[in-house]
This record gives sequence, structure tokens and C-alpha cells, in this order.
Amino acid sequence: MVSFSRSKVPAVGVEEEYQLVDPTSGRLIPKCSEVLRQLGREPEADIQRELHLNQIEMASNVCETLDEVRDNLQRVRKLLIDAAANTGAALVSAGTNPFPLPESETLTPKFRYQAMGQQFQHIARSLFIFGCHVHVDMQDKTLGLHVMNQTRRWLPLLQALTANSPFWNGQDTGYASYRREVWVQWPMAGAPPHFQDLDDYEACLSELTKSGAIKDESFIYWDIRLSVKVPTIEYRCADVITSLQHCVGHVGLVRALVMQTCDDIHAGREYPPIRSHLLSFAIWHAARYGVSADLLDPLTCEKVTATESAARMLEYIAPSLAASGDRECVEAFVQSVVRDGCGADRQRMTMQTEGNLAAVVQAAIKETANDTSPAAC
Repeated sequence: MVSFSRSKVPAVGVEEEYQLVDPTSGRLIPKCSEVLRQLGREPEADIQRELHLNQIEMASNVCETLDEVRDNLQRVRKLLIDAAANTGAALVSAGTNPFPLPESETLTPKFRYQAMGQQFQHIARSLFIFGCHVHVDMQDKTLGLHVMNQTRRWLPLLQALTANSPFWNGQDTGYASYRREVWVQWPMAGAPPHFQDLDDYEACLSELTKSGAIKDESFIYWDIRLSVKVPTIEYRCADVITSLQHCVGHVGLVRALVMQTCDDIHAGREYPPIRSHLLSFAIWHAARYGVSADLLDPLTCEKVTATESAARMLEYIAPSLAASGDRECVEAFVQSVVRDGCGADRQRMTMQTEGNLAAVVQAAIKETANDTSPAAC
């Protein structure tokens, strides 16, 4: 089994799904095709349509360092902000839009998405949610499966740190990440099960395909999955993050978790399987409260403060952060959220101060663009 050595820090990539909104009203508008036509040169990322035309997605280049991640995100966000402005739209990086859902048909006219709309009906038509996905290089699929098993433990904390979707369909939901609650309606979404080995994993995929639950492996949307197109392990639990600097910190955090887990596996240190129902509750609890309440460690069944949970994780990944050189950036992200609140807390603060949903979106527009000039983490 291959393990990451201390001299080899794995490459990473990040995907962000953005809202396209009216800059005055803050409501979603279906401008994706127009924005794509505005891109006069090939950007340093893969920019494409998503399920709905009021969404646009970027996938970064393969990056070796967090400086490269930051640089790529800065340039692509700036490119899309300018392109959107030329169409009368604005770009927002947040997990949901707070206004009532669009009433007109906005599904992207692409066979995959049209087929999803036909099969899943209202779930697909109302899936106006926006996530952040982190890819970490994983050449060995067997190792990747064990990493997926072991890092399930950290999904609640990852969810809490990145919760950024308190509003839905015109209302405060009471959740820090309501995006999570919308997303888990999808049959193949949520935390992955624990697999005994690669044969068990392949048997699961075979059964799902044979039963018609999925067309192929690319229709698996677990919070952690082994990517089909590229040899990576992909973490999909996060709401898209408004602060670019926080997004960069999140990427570094995920990479360190993967690196540290690989070292544990190589050394024969593996956790016992975590029960799926317990893990689901722990993630739900994190989505409900973010960092404002105690978090459940699904391995030990302990409830601990967000501060303590974050401290445990940072202590665990400290050797890998030292190896990657990412300690300062990752710690700054984690400590900032634990101290000042997650994205959902900032949105609610704006609502309390300004008293209207348009101000919430306009604040997110500004924060999405705020980090698009070069800066250190």
C-alpha cells in the first residue's frame, strides 16, 4: 500500500459553485450562458454550467501549494465577477440564496441535467444549492478507500466550519447549513458507508448500477468519494465559502487530514468503523448549529465544544501541517471561525443589522470580491 511520505505533499484542486444574482434585488437570475459567452480567453480553470442556469462552477488547476490555490481562486473569481457584471449580474459565493425560489424553469439544457430533472422531479427543480469540493491526489484506490473510511470521523467538524446557508425560500431556517438538508434528499448524497475493502466497495457500486439507482459511478455524490475522472479523493461536505481566504484554509485542512490519515494507515493505526446512523446525526447536528453549540465526535460519542473539537483536530494534523507548510493558514482559518462564527453567523448578523435579505446578498457580493487582489493567508 502506498502512503504519502513526509517529502511528498499531495497536489490539490478545488471546485466552487457560485450564484448568479441581480445585484440590486439579490435574487437568482439565469445568466450562466451569457456569462460564459463573456469569457473572451481561456481562463486558468475549468468553468462550466451546473444543474441550473443561475449557477456557474469553476474547477481549479492542479495545485501543489496553497499559494497556487489562492492565486487560482483570486484570478477566476475576478474573471467571473467581471464577466457577470457585463451581463447585469453579480457573483455570490454562499451555500444558498435567501430569497424565494425561482418560479420559472431554469434547468440547464444538457442531457445529464435534463435526465436528472426527469427522474427526480421537484428535488432537482428546487436544488438551488452551492457547494465547495476539495480534491486531494490519491493514486492508490485501496489506500483512498481506507482514507475515506477513517476521515468520516471529521465530517461533522468540516461541516460546522464551512456552514454558510442559513436562509432558504425567504426564511431563516434555524440551520447554519440548510444546504445540507436540501442536498441529503438526493438518494446518493450524504456520508459514505464504511467499506470492508475494495471488493466490498466495488460490490456496492455494482449493486447500485444493476438496480438502476445510478447510471454509473459518477452519479455517486457522497460527502467523501473516490473520483472517477481523476485519481483523487474528493471531499464534498462544505457549503461554498464566501471568504476566499477561508476557502484556501479549508483546502489546506482537508489535505492535512488526508496526509495524516495516510500516515496512520501506514503505521497500522485505524479507527473502528463508525455507525452510519450516529455519523448522520453528528453531521445533522453540525449543520443545525454550526460552531455555536457543542459538536458530537462520532468516534467517541462525546459532545465537546467547537473550540475543543477544533483543537483536537489541529493537534492531530499538526505533523502534516508542518510537512506541507500550511500550519499558519489552516490555523488562522479554523481559529477565525471558532472565534467569530461561521459564514451563516455573518449572514444572520447582516440580517439583524440591516433588516432585509437584499442586504445579506449585497454583503456576500462584496465579500466574494473582497479577496480577489493578491494577499497572503
